[in-house]
Amino acid sequence: MNATRSRSALALFLAMGATGTVSSAQDDDDVLGPRPVSGERVQEFHAANPARFKDVPDVLVLPGLVANRKEGRVEIFAESKGHHWRGCQYYLGRYENEHFYPETHGQMSWVDQEFFAPDSLLDDRGRRIMWAWIFDRRNRGTRDASGWSGTMSLPRVLSLADDGTLRIRPVEELERLRYNGRILENFTVGPDSEIKLDKIQGNSVELAVEMIPDGAKQFGVKVCCSPGGEEQTGVYYDAVAKRLCVDTRQASLTEGPKKVEQGPFELKQGESLTLRVFVDKSVVEVFANDRQAVTRRIYPSKDDSLGVSLFANGGPTTVKRLQAWDMMPSNPY
Repeated sequence: MNATRSRSALALFLAMGATGTVSSAQDDDDVLGPRPVSGERVQEFHAANPARFKDVPDVLVLPGLVANRKEGRVEIFAESKGHHWRGCQYYLGRYENEHFYPETHGQMSWVDQEFFAPDSLLDDRGRRIMWAWIFDRRNRGTRDASGWSGTMSLPRVLSLADDGTLRIRPVEELERLRYNGRILENFTVGPDSEIKLDKIQGNSVELAVEMIPDGAKQFGVKVCCSPGGEEQTGVYYDAVAKRLCVDTRQASLTEGPKKVEQGPFELKQGESLTLRVFVDKSVVEVFANDRQAVTRRIYPSKDDSLGVSLFANGGPTTVKRLQAWDMMPSNPY
């Protein structure tokens, strides 16, 4: 699609990592979320090598927002690729006169760039669907012996909200994999406590949880828990740091990164936390309120690390509704 040259546009530039055109605007290691990009850096972005932007394969309208033009602004998408070790990052800005002018910068991987190499397509329903590669950080000998390494993320739909911020949600087709559904409603997790869910467990499961903070500083779920708690992976909202977190420091007694991945995320006043958590063997993917997503690899060593629990720290939380499903393989082979 050719953009009208005289029209400003709100655009998303999705990069695999640092290329010559974007590295000057993402060198700050302590920056976690969308942030303004200075006018000087906007100039550096294109001046570094203006021909590089010609490598962008598409400039496509994001779904649902083209009709909401305000003062000649229209929402479009652009994509490029670069260096692995920067992880998946994006810019929101304007595309006009065959130039992209970034205004804010965000990331989709933070602590170690494990989520990288994005790709996307525009489907027949007009959805911009994106996926990425997830690093395999097992020991080299383990990877060589297994005969495979690395995996792709779940497909996610990208769109722009009315305020111009990015929206991220899992594709609805994943719901076809659900079976053995269970529902729990309206109960409280006390301060500094944990509730084990005896009837919900597994390493191929989907969870949909709505939680009301009620004073908790950290609250969420734990997955792939061993009966004694030696192995567990925490998925939670940190209300003090205002981040969506996946804690893999106890995910395995053996291999894998022992880190906390943290994506910037803040609940609005009176807003509930709505989590979609997908556990697919060695992959945990989390989506929060359609505004943030975090992906990690885990490698539990115990066969019984299958448990699921809810927890709250620093105050109570009310679980308004929890739904759980087992997930069947998308490919029976």
